[in-house]
Amino acid sequence: MEASVILPILKKKLAFLSGGKDRRSGLILTIPLCLEQTNMDELSVTLDYLLSIPSEKCKARGFTVIVDGRKSQWNVVKTVVLMLQNVVPAEVSLVCVVKPDEFWDKKVTHFCFWKEKDRLGFEVILVSANKLTRYIEPCQLTEDFGGSLTYDHMDWLNKRLVFEKFTKESTSLLDELALINNGGDKGSQQEKERSVDLNFLPSVDPETVLQTGHELLSELQQRRFNGSDGGVSWSPMDDELLAQPQVMKLLDSLREQYTRYQEVCRQRSKRTQLEEIQQKVMQVVNWLEGPGSEQLRAQWGIGDSIRASQALQQKHEEIESQHSEWFAVYVELNQQIAALLNAGDEEDLVELKSLQQQLSDVCYRQASQLEFRQNLLQAALEFHGVAQDLSQQLDGLLGMLCVDVAPADGASIQQTLKLLEEKLKSVDVGLQGLREKGQGLLDQISNQASWAYGKDVTIENKENVDHIQGVMEDMQLRKQRCEDMVDVRRLKMLQMVQLFKCEEDAAQAVEWLSELLDALLKTHIRLGDDAQETKVLLEKHRKFVDVAQVQNWLSSFSTSSVFE
Repeated sequence: MEASVILPILKKKLAFLSGGKDRRSGLILTIPLCLEQTNMDELSVTLDYLLSIPSEKCKARGFTVIVDGRKSQWNVVKTVVLMLQNVVPAEVSLVCVVKPDEFWDKKVTHFCFWKEKDRLGFEVILVSANKLTRYIEPCQLTEDFGGSLTYDHMDWLNKRLVFEKFTKESTSLLDELALINNGGDKGSQQEKERSVDLNFLPSVDPETVLQTGHELLSELQQRRFNGSDGGVSWSPMDDELLAQPQVMKLLDSLREQYTRYQEVCRQRSKRTQLEEIQQKVMQVVNWLEGPGSEQLRAQWGIGDSIRASQALQQKHEEIESQHSEWFAVYVELNQQIAALLNAGDEEDLVELKSLQQQLSDVCYRQASQLEFRQNLLQAALEFHGVAQDLSQQLDGLLGMLCVDVAPADGASIQQTLKLLEEKLKSVDVGLQGLREKGQGLLDQISNQASWAYGKDVTIENKENVDHIQGVMEDMQLRKQRCEDMVDVRRLKMLQMVQLFKCEEDAAQAVEWLSELLDALLKTHIRLGDDAQETKVLLEKHRKFVDVAQVQNWLSSFSTSSVFE
């Protein structure tokens, strides 16, 4: 029976245990009768509840019952005394009926108790309030009977409700915790997991119940003795009434089960965390080895131009962006696994290290593939860039070669010839750079199978190789054609230079001949006065003729050399 069930009856204070004791250390049960008619059923319920509170050891010492009949009639008192035989016949040692100041029929009352004495099983005495101290010490009597023992019925009732609530909650909580903690001791592992899942959360908060128990125990310990000036009064919250040892025992059991429960929760939390990590690891691994790898396998080309390579790079950046999200999950998981490894739980070390190794291997392999693909596309972009620059140089050189040369003089021809040589040299350097870039790209393509996950990429690689080699061969042919045209243009321009040189030489010869003629006409007009002077003039004339013939021959030789 719980106090909360019969709370309205208990509030009437039909009977109470004040906490006082008789000289035999038996508890004192007080029944204060009033002017109104006492409901015997309610009194019986109250007595049943009160007598269920003390321990068996306390009950064995017997009870002293004080029936306060000062405000009641004799027949009511008699009924109550007789009722005690049915309620607590073995526990009652003495019944003290406190008589009123008005005179009862002593003969009748004495005769009735004397007549029923053997049948009742306990002694009944009539006593006035001031004579109770003959049987009970004053410090064990309440103030109603002239004693010094303090008793607050509502305070006792409230504390009793707290105690019973704590007892009920703690007992229920202990059963739940025991079921949780020991749910898997019997049966299969599957049954254990199912049992723990169904009862994992207790119906009440263990911390709250423990706090309530500690507050209750502290209240009991503080109120066990109360008094002043060295006098000691027993409180109704005595451990024999509210079972202080029972509270302590419940608290000890709760602490023990709660400690085990916390360990179960810790293990469950750790297991749950491990399962979550394992699930996330498999999600990362499955995506990287599934859709992630499929994306990389689908991207095998290198493009046939700068624009095509840039488009492939942009697509690759989108793939990298998707991978970055999963790599971020990998970093977080790796930190969680490292934290669990540092916790030092040996039973999980092997599994955690295996998960960490598996995750790291897949992520590092996928990151290497992404980096390889990025480097390949960058090399292809550089190759196509060099090829485009070389093509533009060849186009420029070809444009120069296709334009007719109309030089004004030999110097301009020499300058044009020098520009052609410089452009041809630049083409040679560009072609060499193209070959180096192409060879490097071919070397990278030959290693593409390392991340193909067993896929045959021979056909795709062959297309890329053919394209690279085709570009290099095409550039080589174009260069060769330009070189041939440069050779022809070079010969033509050299002839033109020689022609201009001959023209200059002829003009110089004409100038010299004109000067010679002028000099001859001005100075060589005399015929001589005698044979000797004429001979000298004739010799001088021969020299003029020889000089003119030499100039004429030089001019003819230069012209014939150009046309040859």
